[in-house]
Amino acid sequence: QQVSTIYHGSRISLYLCLQMLIMGAGAFQVQGPHEPLVAILGGEAELPCFLLPPQNVKNMEISWTRYLPSDVVHLYEDGRDKPEEAMKEYFKRTELKRNVTHKGIVVLRIFNIQLSDSGQYRCAFQHGSFYSDTVIELKVAALGSHPQLLVEVTKSRELRLKCKSEGWFPQPKVQWTDSEGREIPAESEAHTQDKGGLFHVTTSLLLREASQKNLVCSVWNPVLNQKKEEQLCIAGQFSLSS
Repeated sequence: QQVSTIYHGSRISLYLCLQMLIMGAGAFQVQGPHEPLVAILGGEAELPCFLLPPQNVKNMEISWTRYLPSDVVHLYEDGRDKPEEAMKEYFKRTELKRNVTHKGIVVLRIFNIQLSDSGQYRCAFQHGSFYSDTVIELKVAALGSHPQLLVEVTKSRELRLKCKSEGWFPQPKVQWTDSEGREIPAESEAHTQDKGGLFHVTTSLLLREASQKNLVCSVWNPVLNQKKEEQLCIAGQFSLSS
């Protein structure tokens, strides 16, 4: 067993040495999170990437770009940040966290998150002839307003319930349920998008059964997996009989 452990340990060490020889002295690889990151509209986002093997990045060129190399979000070069090179959309809205750069970790902080910040970011390192990059995806989300419920009586003496909520991103999911948590099909559902890109939703439910006294309208964000809901208790004065 001892011989086997030594043998496998030697194989691992040899493999690591071969990898370093293939990459070359001073070579590195850039890695980042594999899953998309989520930021709240109006808040902050932190996008991390790191070097393997870990090394100080002080004398490297570090760039964060969007879809084209010219779409500069943040540039660090010649030992300093260069905000003048960034797109106007990101001018003075980004910074690099300094406390972990000596470990080969770079975290881009973006302030005042906007809907347009959603998408992919390329984190690239260059040191001499060595270059490596990785792509990180950022999703922006917004929680809308608390649902508002309206009740109206139709000409046929039925109750129509309307549920409205505003300011969601991306497009929210809507659901009506009864007091037992069972889903009730909506009569209608409409989504609109304002000039700022936020979604507003209005859904209605035609109540035909007098036994349904407690109803809940739920609106939730699929990215944040958070919801807001409002419950309506149908009082005795809302009679469904003619």
